[in-house]
Amino acid sequence: MQVPASLRKSAVPVLLAGIAGLSVWLFQGQPVKGPVVTPQTQGLPDTFMENFTSRVMDARGRPHYQLQAAHMAHYADEDRSEFTRPVFTAFRDNGQRWVVEAERGRAQNGDETVFLDGAVIIQHLLAAKSHPGLEIRTRDVRVSPAKDYAETDQPASILRPKARLETVGMEMDFRRGQLQLLSQVRGVYAP
Repeated sequence: MQVPASLRKSAVPVLLAGIAGLSVWLFQGQPVKGPVVTPQTQGLPDTFMENFTSRVMDARGRPHYQLQAAHMAHYADEDRSEFTRPVFTAFRDNGQRWVVEAERGRAQNGDETVFLDGAVIIQHLLAAKSHPGLEIRTRDVRVSPAKDYAETDQPASILRPKARLETVGMEMDFRRGQLQLLSQVRGVYAP
């Protein structure tokens, strides 16, 4: 039995569309596979980068925040990243920025919270000047980049021209440029 040529030409696209649809249906049920962790790779980095910069933009396409580090290693078994000499920068609309530098850092499950460990220096850089309008020296700061928020429960020294404040514990709102000093606050002002 012979099939007419016009029927053969119209059957080919229908057959290809059917195969494509069947392929999509079969692959929809497949689980998304992450990195494979074996006893030999557990505790070892699955990815690392040297001198990296990650910048997140806001809804208007302007820089919101940035994370840089001399070295970053990602560990798939715990979905954590570790940083050497991290620098977190929160950008403001008025050109000002907050820069937080640490000895080392870590992040768990993405960058929802970044832990900056060891000695930490925080600078509020003014738009027209490259020198800080404010400098804070502390330890062990937790940063929530998307919320423009940071905090520490450690002693901190806040340095301004002709003034110095000491506190234990501090909360920082980068967006509003506000600091909340939590306890044992002392200050010295030189007129």
